[in-house]
Amino acid sequence: MSVPRNMLKELVDRKLWPIALVLVIALVAVPVLLTKKAPTDIVTPPSGPLPYSSGKTLPAISVQTAPGNSNLAGKGRNPFTPQHVATTSTTATVASVTTTPATGTTTTSTGTTGTSSANSGGSGTGASTTTTPATPPAPTSTTPAPAPKPAPTGLTATQAYQVSLAITTHDGGVNTIDPLKRLSILPSKQQPMLVELGVLQGGHSVLFVVEPGTVVSGAGTCTPGPIDCEILSLNPGQTEGISKQTASGSTPVALFSVNSISADQFPSAAAANKARETASDVGRQLLNRTPLSSISLFQYDPSVGAVVDLRNLTVGG
Repeated sequence: MSVPRNMLKELVDRKLWPIALVLVIALVAVPVLLTKKAPTDIVTPPSGPLPYSSGKTLPAISVQTAPGNSNLAGKGRNPFTPQHVATTSTTATVASVTTTPATGTTTTSTGTTGTSSANSGGSGTGASTTTTPATPPAPTSTTPAPAPKPAPTGLTATQAYQVSLAITTHDGGVNTIDPLKRLSILPSKQQPMLVELGVLQGGHSVLFVVEPGTVVSGAGTCTPGPIDCEILSLNPGQTEGISKQTASGSTPVALFSVNSISADQFPSAAAANKARETASDVGRQLLNRTPLSSISLFQYDPSVGAVVDLRNLTVGG
């Protein structure tokens, strides 16, 4: 007996043939159902990046690059502007004062430093004030003073040196001395602190004898040194300060500067020699009593019309 027939006999004997029949029908029915045509009313979503569409029409979208107009009523306002603050107008003025040592004149220029607007608000008696910080005045263009004409390094027989000097006064003014007589006492005869010794040979600087108890400070050159200054050399345009030495320090007295060194022309050599020998008698007497040793190194020579620095001389050639 074949194998299929034996299996069928066993299913019938054991009464399992209904189960086997159901299995056979399932084996035949499943492939048939799977091969049927799929319904056409199923919508598959597209595979692209576009969103799923149900087939219904969506409203159109319009993009505007220009800002739209608001229909809100009322006046626009900057939200960062403080409200209910009153400001007060103030204008600050700065005056700059320029003093010219050469002429003793004073020039005043005025500039506005800051301005703020003012609005008063409310009916109350009090008011809040806001003031803008002051700004520095705009620089004004000024014409620089011409540099002094350099003096000749040597004099002719009909020439003599002339010195112009400016010095401050105790009341804040400027006193210009032109011409300055040789051996003049500065700042005054009542307060002898400096003695003008004369123009140094070469015409580049003026020498001053620094009296004991006087302290000098500035751009000048001291001999023998800045600590024990006895002879002060000052060029045109340089400014020097003089102070009085006291037990507790020093007290400022005045500022002075050499405005110019020039050569005066005379009609004859005799007139020029007379101008070269002119000197202050009070200053000469003061120098005769001074204990300073450096004066001997700087001797005035009328034939040269200037002070000769003996330190530069050599003996024997």
